[in-house]
Amino acid sequence: MEYIKKRAESFARHYIEIQVDEHKNVISEAKSELYEIKNPLDKITFLRIILQTNEKAYQKHLEVCTNKDSCSTNYDHESIHYFLAKELDDLGIQLNEDQFTREEQIVADNKLDKVLEELEKIKAGQQISYDDLMAELNELKDFYILGKKKWYQLFLGKTAEMVIGGIISETVSKELISVMGNIGQKLLR
Repeated sequence: MEYIKKRAESFARHYIEIQVDEHKNVISEAKSELYEIKNPLDKITFLRIILQTNEKAYQKHLEVCTNKDSCSTNYDHESIHYFLAKELDDLGIQLNEDQFTREEQIVADNKLDKVLEELEKIKAGQQISYDDLMAELNELKDFYILGKKKWYQLFLGKTAEMVIGGIISETVSKELISVMGNIGQKLLR
């Protein structure tokens, strides 16, 4: 998945940051890239990174835009967003209104990192497969695109799956949920 992230970041740098004004070319090139990527999760990761880069560039542009209603740059970003969202929809991922802000992603990342640090302290006593757990929790960082509610449900599902699979104990799962609980309580309301 690291390769796909690098590929998406390179694509975003070249096409979103430099050639956004040629949105038809950006969309065409993105279709070509997606055709070459066979794994659906890799496609989602690829699209997520480009979508986030496009959104950041769009928001940055809006701060200085003097003609928001008929600005061609706005149209370019909106066209790219529409295409990316449609491609995600074709993969079964709908963008939700409850998307994580960048700040919320940082808070969630910090909480996941805190969970990993806590688990590092108790891993010897619990005999848990720390590498498996770490991989599962780090993978969650790639799925903020699901929206807050679905992301937290994925977190709970992964936690339950790890308990059932014997990767972690019920005690450890309660600790995970406790640390992440503040986020979950806000999201599931």
